Order: sequence, then structure tokens, then C-alpha cells
Amino acid sequence: MRSDIKLGKISGIEIGLHYSFLVIAALIVFSLGEHFRQTNPDWGTVQIWIIAVITTVLFFVTLLLHELAHSLVAQARGLKVTGITLFALGGVSQIQEDASDAKTEFWVAIAGPIASLIIAFICLGIALGLGWQRSTDPQTAMTGILVWLGYINIALAIFNMSPAFPLDGGRVLRSIIWAITKNADRSIRIAARVGQVVAFLFILDGISKVVYGDGFGGLWIALLGWFLMDAANASYAQAKTASAFRGMSVSQMSTSRESDESVHGVSAWRL
Repeated sequence: MRSDIKLGKISGIEIGLHYSFLVIAALIVFSLGEHFRQTNPDWGTVQIWIIAVITTVLFFVTLLLHELAHSLVAQARGLKVTGITLFALGGVSQIQEDASDAKTEFWVAIAGPIASLIIAFICLGIALGLGWQRSTDPQTAMTGILVWLGYINIALAIFNMSPAFPLDGGRVLRSIIWAITKNADRSIRIAARVGQVVAFLFILDGISKVVYGDGFGGLWIALLGWFLMDAANASYAQAKTASAFRGMSVSQMSTSRESDESVHGVSAWRL
């Protein structure tokens, strides 16, 4: 995914935003405004919106740190990382090559959720130090921001550890299967199949929520499921193509492609 808005570079990694990021940022601001209005009705309107904007900006900073954790570990393991793009459904690290072994796949994948959990514990720890009690709603702007960031980063870590390839959990699953089977192609096919099942469950859950009245939440879950299904399908197809062509000469690949075109009318391979 290409960045539409360039923000600069960190450790040689270009940081950018996709235009869809602006839409979700606005939705989060409005959602947080309503959240703070309900939990702290004595806060003024201007104060609520300022806090909502600050919290949204800090949330995307933590999202960037999540992706940086992936990217920096990938660089440390010898992989080339060209950029990070934040978009409507989160963020993506543009790693230009596949992991060469299961261990690299595991550590690059797990780095993001670990970073999110560390951020969450730091935020909640500071909030507790400022007097917040877990049984009550935060009473100050600072604790309100910290508590929301803490809980949302825990949710981010848990969601990303779902075994839905290419989410982090799906890549961790792939690394485990890879380590057991010693077969990179087979591991990605199995992980992608599991990802398809999980994505389908996301879609069903989203539709059921819409039916039972949670319109926005249900649509969001269904959209995530559709995105994951599309990504899992693409990963599975790519793995099958790579497996089919591995070890073949150029002339053999050309023959295979021509044979496929004669049967289906179009080329199924994109090299």
C-alpha cells in the first residue's frame, strides 16, 4: 500500500499515511468525544473535543510504534524494510522480502503485539500512579487519555494475535508450522487456510451484530473480515504459485503458463 502523505523517515524507513487514515481518524475523534461525554459529563464541550483529538493522535503514535517494532526487528534479522503506511484498518510495514527461516518469521511477527502490550502496561501504570482506580472511570483528562490508550493497545495486541493470516497471530502460527514441517510453502498455505476460516467468522459476527442493532460496530467487524479474507486468499494463491514454479526453468514456466492459458483462456500466473 502506497503512502499518500509522507511524514518523514525513521531508521531509513519512510513513514506515511494513506488517505483512508483521515476518515478513520475523524471517526475515532467523534467516538472518543461521545465516550468522554458519557464518562465525564461535567467536562466542558471544548475540553472534551481537545482531549478526543489528543487521544486520537496518540493512538496513531502507538500504532506507528507497533509497526516500527515489526520493521526494526525485520531490519535486525537482515530483511529490507522500505516503509510503513498507516491506513483505515491499521498499519502495514512494507518488508521487501520474505523471512528466510521460521525463527525470523516468528520474531518479526510477535514484535508488534509485544510492543502494544508494553505501551498498554506503561499507560495503565502511569494512570494508576496518578490516582486512577480500576473500579472507577478516570476523573482527569490525563488519566482518561492514558486509560483509553492502555485498554485500546491491549485490544490491539489481542486482535493482532488472532490466527488470521496475514495478521501477526497468523504469521506466528505460520512460523510454528514452518518449524515443525520444515516446509515454508506448506506452512503459508495452512496458515492462509486458517486465516480464511477466521475471516469468515469475522464476517458472520459482523453481520449478526448489524442484524441485532449494532450497525456501526457490526459493519466495522464485517469490513475487517472481508479485508482479512481477501488478504488470506491472495497469500494462499501466491504460495501455490511460488510452490508450482520453484525449481522450474524459464522455458518450463513459459510452457506451464501457455498450457494454463489454453485451458482457462487467461493467464493464471503473474510473475
